Amino acid sequence: MLKVKVLFIEDDPDQIFLYQTKFKLEGYNFISSRDGKAGLNLAEKEKPNLILLDVLLGDENGIDILKNLKTNEKTKNIPVIVFSNFAKKETIEQALTLGAVDYIIKSKVVPSEIVKKVAETLSKKYVK
Repeated sequence: MLKVKVLFIEDDPDQIFLYQTKFKLEGYNFISSRDGKAGLNLAEKEKPNLILLDVLLGDENGIDILKNLKTNEKTKNIPVIVFSNFAKKETIEQALTLGAVDYIIKSKVVPSEIVKKVAETLSKKYVK
């Protein structure tokens, strides 16, 4: 298996640790950022195969980060799964309209389900 690189943009260090542990156990290259601007820079520099993006990022809005990712020539083709506990219908629709491939509510899944969803997403047409 090629080392698949996943970028997690999330401000909660406990969430980062939890998912970093699970993804690394499954053989993924897992990188993370605790804020949106640094996450955008990492996405450009590291060119991950997929991005997991939280909506509520301290002072930043994950939807704005998604807009930036999808309008940037260097990152627009990277699949983004919005992964948040923020379950407002309008926000979910907006994320999907802006180009997120999925919107998953954190509290409704366990880490192994996220790893499975990432693998399924990457097995589709999004992989280059």
